[in-house]
Amino acid sequence: MNRTLRDVIRTLDSKRIIGHKHIPEDKLLNQKIKWLKREERKQFEKEYKELINRGLIIRLKKRTGKDYDWHISLNPRKLKEINEMIS
Repeated sequence: MNRTLRDVIRTLDSKRIIGHKHIPEDKLLNQKIKWLKREERKQFEKEYKELINRGLIIRLKKRTGKDYDWHISLNPRKLKEINEMIS
């Protein structure tokens, strides 16, 4: 697993962003990936999409102001699997 992706998951877990509680996706990801090179960023995006497809990260659109933005949170039903991946 990519080191940056592990940091994103740890951030979500430490802030208890699980289930109904969510955070804007671009806000969190831009903080973590702005230092990555092109190849590392592509690898991160590939693994990130895989986690979303497997259902470990919940991604949904929420209304913010006048527009809709993507928000993310950890899936509460798969916390054991997520913690095993981080360790």
